Amino acid sequence: MQKVLAQRGFGSRRVCEDIITAGRVTVNGDVAVLGRRVDVNIDVVAVDGVPVGVRPDLVYYLLHKPYNVITTAKDTHDRVTVVELVPLEPRVHPVGRLDLDSEGLIILTNDGDLTHRLTHPSFGVEKEYLVHVRSGPEGVPDSALARLRKGVELD
Repeated sequence: MQKVLAQRGFGSRRVCEDIITAGRVTVNGDVAVLGRRVDVNIDVVAVDGVPVGVRPDLVYYLLHKPYNVITTAKDTHDRVTVVELVPLEPRVHPVGRLDLDSEGLIILTNDGDLTHRLTHPSFGVEKEYLVHVRSGPEGVPDSALARLRKGVELD
């Protein structure tokens, strides 16, 4: 089992042994013990309650989307897209979106299940944005700035 965890990026085999002996790993819902064999095609292995990915064909990129790059897989106006900033294979798609004139962290993946869980409203995943306000020649009214400083919730 520690080999499976090490292959999935949890650390060296020794570190993975420590994770197992700490009781943080479950197999099919049962707390795992050192020496237990697992079949990644059958058993559900989880660390701290989060299932360990068993599909080596899935990829995940955390990308800092630059300003003036569009959050789409293909653009009809020949603008640079976020998928052009990562390797072409395997093909990935953005999870959610950021506007063309904004920048920040975005996930790119070929994992449709993850995309669904992160973007479908029924899962209630909150998104947080940090906004920098530049005042124009006439300035931003103090009342508007005060509301922004408290935070704004959008539906």
